Amino acid sequence: MSIMKQGPAISEARLQLLVPRRLKASLRQVARARGLSVGEYVRRLIDVDLRRSRAQGRVTDFPFGQNPIRTGRRHGSTDHDRAR
Repeated sequence: MSIMKQGPAISEARLQLLVPRRLKASLRQVARARGLSVGEYVRRLIDVDLRRSRAQGRVTDFPFGQNPIRTGRRHGSTDHDRAR
């Protein structure tokens, strides 16, 4: 029986988002202009917002489900992101 060595722990976790097509196109355009991947650009945006929120002692308030994304399921985008 062989024992497989485990590599270093992975510090990243996958996060998938549903965004409107126009937003995805804008993200891609801005990221490309900055020489970043869309993923890196989004990670930086999230990091800046989280640091700003901590510094201000509050969380950024975003309207929830204002413009739902059509997924083919009833209430797909609004229920998809709802905390369980």
